[in-house]
Amino acid sequence: MAKRSKAKNTQGASNDGFWATHKKQAKLSFQELLRRPLGNMLTLAVIAMSLTLPSSMYLVGKNLSMVASKWQAPSQVSLYLQQETPESKVKSLQSELEGWEEIEAVQYISPQEGLNELSEHSGFEQALTLLDTNPLPSILIISPKSEWQSTDNVNQLVSRLKLQSNVSEVRLDDDWLQRLNAIKHVAVVVATTLAILMFIAVFLIVGNTLRFNVLEQKDEIQVMKLVGATNTFILRPYLYTGMWFGLLGGLVAWLLTAIITVTLNGAVDNVAALYDSVFRLIGLTWDESLLLLMLSAFLGLLAARISVLRHLKEIEPV
Repeated sequence: MAKRSKAKNTQGASNDGFWATHKKQAKLSFQELLRRPLGNMLTLAVIAMSLTLPSSMYLVGKNLSMVASKWQAPSQVSLYLQQETPESKVKSLQSELEGWEEIEAVQYISPQEGLNELSEHSGFEQALTLLDTNPLPSILIISPKSEWQSTDNVNQLVSRLKLQSNVSEVRLDDDWLQRLNAIKHVAVVVATTLAILMFIAVFLIVGNTLRFNVLEQKDEIQVMKLVGATNTFILRPYLYTGMWFGLLGGLVAWLLTAIITVTLNGAVDNVAALYDSVFRLIGLTWDESLLLLMLSAFLGLLAARISVLRHLKEIEPV
C-alpha cells in the first residue's frame, strides 16, 4: 500500500465519521487491488477454483436428494411363491390379496410366462431349451394404493405378505433406490470434506498473500507506528483487502458454478430422455448464493485478521 494512501487515511480518520472512514478505506483497498491486476487476478483465480469445487459437489448432492425424494417408496412388491405351488392356490391367493384395502392390483406371472419373457430378453433362448424343467416360480406383482406408498406402510405390507401360505420370498423393487441413496450419501460426505479442505485453502491463500504485503510494506508500517498509529488502525485496510479477495473470489466461483450447471443440463437432458423423464439440474438459489458470498468474504476477513495482526505485532519502530 502506498505511503500517500496511508497518510491520507491517517489524516482523514480524525475528521471523518465512523462509516465515512470505513467507506473510504474499503474504496482505497479495492483501488489498491486494481494497481496490481496480474498478481491479484491469479490469487482470485485460485480462490475461485477452491470455492467452485465444493459448490459443484454440493449441487450434485442437492440434485441427487431431489431425485431420491420423488421416489421414497417402491411402487411394486414381488411375491415369489414356492416351487410346484398349484395354480389353483396361486389364483386363490391372488383373489384374496386383491381384496386387501392397501392393494391396488395384483398381477400373476406364471412360470411359463416368466420363462418366455426371460428367453425373449436375455439372449439365451437356446440354452433355456436344454432345461428339463422350468426352474422359475410363480410370481405375484403387487401394486399398493397411492395412499399406502409410504415406506412404513409398504414395510408393514411386506411383513403381512410374508405370513401367507406358500410364500417363498417377498422382495421390494427398491434396489435402485438403495443404490441412489448410497450414492447421495457418498456425494454429501465428499462435498463436506472438500468444502472443509477448500475453505482452509482459501484461508491460507488470503493469509499468505497479505503476509507478503505486510512484509513488503514493513518500512511504511514502522513509520506509521512512529507517528502514533495503532495495530488496529493499520490492520483495517488489510481487513478490507482480505474481504475483497474473499468476496470477489466467491463471486467468480458462483459464476463458474452457474456455467457448470448450464453446461451439464444438456447431458442430463439426454440421460433423462432415455428414461422417458424430464429432469433439469437445479443450481444455487438466491439464499445459497448469498451464503456462498458471505462465507467467502468472512473467510478472507478472518484470514486477514489472524495473519496480518500477528505480523503487525512483530513489527516495531526502530
